[in-house]
Parts: sequence; structure tokens; C-alpha cells
Amino acid sequence: MADEKKANKKDKQIDNEQELEQVEDKWVKYYSSLHEILLVGEGDFSFSTCLAQSFGSASNIVASSLDSYDDVIKKYKNGKSNLSILDKLGASHLHEVDATKMKFHSNLSIRKFDQIIFNFPHAGFYGKEDNSLLIGMHKRLLDDFFQNACGMLYDQMVKYT
Repeated sequence: MADEKKANKKDKQIDNEQELEQVEDKWVKYYSSLHEILLVGEGDFSFSTCLAQSFGSASNIVASSLDSYDDVIKKYKNGKSNLSILDKLGASHLHEVDATKMKFHSNLSIRKFDQIIFNFPHAGFYGKEDNSLLIGMHKRLLDDFFQNACGMLYDQMVKYT
């Protein structure tokens, strides 16, 4: 009986390994369809939509925005269609996620990711870009983001552009 259980367990393990081999790993530049990816600071969700469409599936993608869902729809003409595409491809999208406090977000606090991507981090528009107060705000944004992101990663890979 014990030998039969071991044989069944081994057969199941082989089946699982074969299933994993059949999953195609698609790469888009630095991003793999097999990686768990968190995108923060999305505006109209066009980057996450493009990435999801390139993969052909998006179950590995969580895209987030500081804006509420309603604000995304109001502010960005392609916001609603991009979110719809993400839904169809199996992505998760979260709203009102502060990149400096994301590790405390109820949907993110227990998750780990292979990559966290923050495209064009910006603290907001408060005068001229060379204003020392604004420069300090940008620095604090990045410092707080990196501190949050470190505990949410498997292998400490953060990208910002």
C-alpha cells in the first residue's frame, strides 16, 4: 500500500513537471510571462495592457494606480478600454494604491513578486522641476518606494524608468 502511494505521488509529480514544461515562457525585453509582475503608478494602464497583450495572458500581472477607478476613467480616454483588456486577459488591477505604502495594501501585503515596475515615478506638479522642494519630494517618493518594494520581492529586482 505504501509503495502504491509513493508510485502515485511520483506519477503526479511527473505530470506536474510535464505541465510546467508545456507552459511557454514569453519574453518582452526584461519581462517574462512566467514572472509575477507588479506595476505601480500606472496612469491609463497602457503599459500593463501592452505587456499583457504581448504575453497573450496576464494572470501573472498586477497593475496598480494611485487614482481611483472612476478617476482613471475620467482622466484617460483609453483608461476604460485598457482596464477591460486587462480583465479579459486575466490581470488584476488595483486602484488607490500608494507606491510608498503598498506593502500595507490589503491585496498586496501577503504577496511576493519577481519584478516590481514603476514607470516614470513622479511626486506631482508643484512649480518648476528644478525647485528644490519638488526635487526633495521626488527623492522621498523613490526612497519610500524602494523601502516598500524590497520586502515584496523574491529576489530584490526593482525597475524604474
